[in-house]
Amino acid sequence: MTLARRLIAVPLALTCWAGAHEITFSRVDIHLDSTSTRITATLPVAALLHEQPSPLPTGTSEVTLSQNPLPQDIQAPLRSLLTARLRLWTDAQALPIEVQAVEAAGQDVRFTATAPTVTGPLRVETNLFPEDTLHKAFVSVYRDDALAGQYALDRQDTSFTLAGQARPLGEVILTFFREGVRHIFIGPDHILFVLALILLGGRIGTQVKVITAFTVAHSVTLVLATLGLMVLPSRLVESVIALSIVVVGLHDLRQLRGGAGHGRDPRVLFAFGFGLVHGFGFASVLSELELPREALGWSLAAFNVGVEVGQVLIVLLAAPLLLSLRRLAPPRVTQALLLMTAGVVVLTGSVWFTQRALGL
Repeated sequence: MTLARRLIAVPLALTCWAGAHEITFSRVDIHLDSTSTRITATLPVAALLHEQPSPLPTGTSEVTLSQNPLPQDIQAPLRSLLTARLRLWTDAQALPIEVQAVEAAGQDVRFTATAPTVTGPLRVETNLFPEDTLHKAFVSVYRDDALAGQYALDRQDTSFTLAGQARPLGEVILTFFREGVRHIFIGPDHILFVLALILLGGRIGTQVKVITAFTVAHSVTLVLATLGLMVLPSRLVESVIALSIVVVGLHDLRQLRGGAGHGRDPRVLFAFGFGLVHGFGFASVLSELELPREALGWSLAAFNVGVEVGQVLIVLLAAPLLLSLRRLAPPRVTQALLLMTAGVVVLTGSVWFTQRALGL
């Protein structure tokens, strides 16, 4: 693939990617004590309705899954789904899971279950939605109400073993670091915003200021939102994130057409102002975990560092491509390709903004 085609293919691929099934998260809390094992699992309605073939009766909808109590013909397949896709072992013995209750919980379905007492190392296997490539299950294990470990599982990484009384701090940090990196690479809107910020190039010092402003801003709101000190409606956050892509893309178009003056480069202000909103988007991932206070500091720090590493990797991949284009292609070709790319950025952001603002 030529350099020009690669440059255009990236935003186009992101546009198609964004139209796919939304990213969903499940949460499983396992409480171990000397007499019992208690399990609480929260599965998103969106993932349940997206499952194919559907385990639910024909005609099941969001309205159906919001009823309390849930109809019995809904509860039965849901109970079967959980017990088939969540498995516990201790000392090589399978622990049967008995579901006590299934109830609607807003945009989720909550399960309450029990299992026999864990007498040795605990092994957990779960692949709640095996056909959903983006789904994540966050599992927290407690011993006598103290956090012993937290794990992020998906279709590639479906199990873990908790051998001791507590999970090493290094493993907790590594888990959330990986989640931060992963969230950047599965978030096409964040990627496109960063690419739009660096599309015009410029001096190294200017680009460092732009990326630093974005980093500082989203780090602040990530912390505030995760701690519950500042919360904004999800639709507003996601809509403004899409709008940020449109604004920066339009600025790129204006600059490339030679319609801008010679004043201060506004990209630093764009990066900081809209970065504050992007931080709320990053925080939405951590909010799915409902992190306990004793793990919040390390988990939050590791996740944020992972986001920064992912962001740097994107810049390191894109910057040489843009630099090569400017050095190797004729000026007119470079101008035309950059204008086309900026146009795709604006179009993509506009589509996302319309979808999110109108709830489509």
